[in-house]
Amino acid sequence: MAVLQRYRMLVIVYVIVLGIGTREYLISRSGGTLEWISGCQASASGCSMTGRGTTGLADDSLFWTRHAKMTEVVAELNPEDPDTDFLLGMQALSEGDVEESIYRLEEALEVDPKHNNYLLQYYAQYELSRGADWRRVNRAVNRWRINHPFSADPLTIPLGAGPATPQDENEMYEALEAIPWVAGSQLESFILEDQPRWQISLVFQPGETVDVREAIEAVTLLSLPPNDRQHFRVRCSTLVDCTMVPR
Repeated sequence: MAVLQRYRMLVIVYVIVLGIGTREYLISRSGGTLEWISGCQASASGCSMTGRGTTGLADDSLFWTRHAKMTEVVAELNPEDPDTDFLLGMQALSEGDVEESIYRLEEALEVDPKHNNYLLQYYAQYELSRGADWRRVNRAVNRWRINHPFSADPLTIPLGAGPATPQDENEMYEALEAIPWVAGSQLESFILEDQPRWQISLVFQPGETVDVREAIEAVTLLSLPPNDRQHFRVRCSTLVDCTMVPR
């Protein structure tokens, strides 16, 4: 332990580097897509991201194998530090232990850390991905955005089906642009388990309160027949309970 204390500053520097590496790991893990997406219904409100893709698993294992011992040192030096729980959570996730990963993230969040953008962003995405109550999702997203208002990291929402026509795509973008907290959106398509998937990535206007239900309403617009969209809109009371109402 004396050796660890002697080189404590070097360990702190390494933690910073490892944190940057963790961000790159999270990006490479998703490969630009969400890997939890499983079967979806016709609208975004019917989607949950509970599956797990296999792309990047070898890279995950290699990354954390290289850094596992240092993570153990960090855990010994700073066991109460929320960043330690975050790193241990990411390591557990790479090993396929989702339950332990989320336990670690929630332990980190218990002390209300404000500095760790990756922790707050990842947990917000997790709450949305697992289909948590809309109030929990909004609370997690707004905690992230309040503490990191200029973060360019996106929030990603799955679509049950992609736009069938260019008109569908344009109308979806228009609906998203009308939301005050949405600064931009990008439709993405990919293949998961030999099935085509779609998702929309959203970036945020700083200083705006986020209600994720508004985004669900915008993308679920695609479930309405094109001729009905001028007269009706989608209204969501939760992230899954959505109805068509007159404009």
